Amino acid sequence: MIKMISTYLMIGVAFIIIVDWATSYSIKRGLPVPSNTDWNDSMRLVGIIIWPLGLIFFLKGYIKERYFNNKNNNK
Repeated sequence: MIKMISTYLMIGVAFIIIVDWATSYSIKRGLPVPSNTDWNDSMRLVGIIIWPLGLIFFLKGYIKERYFNNKNNNK
């Protein structure tokens, strides 16, 4: 049981690191980032706990921007 909980939390930590990296990378590249994406420690803790929901929204947004927005920009 402890191993399962620690694995769940470690995946959450890895997810939050990836989200932080992606957000800072997007800002550096000049891509539009919503103004409410400022992460503090309490938001990171919530993200670690509910990372499966965050992963769903992250992938949905990534797929939408990557595959559906580029079609409009190439016209």
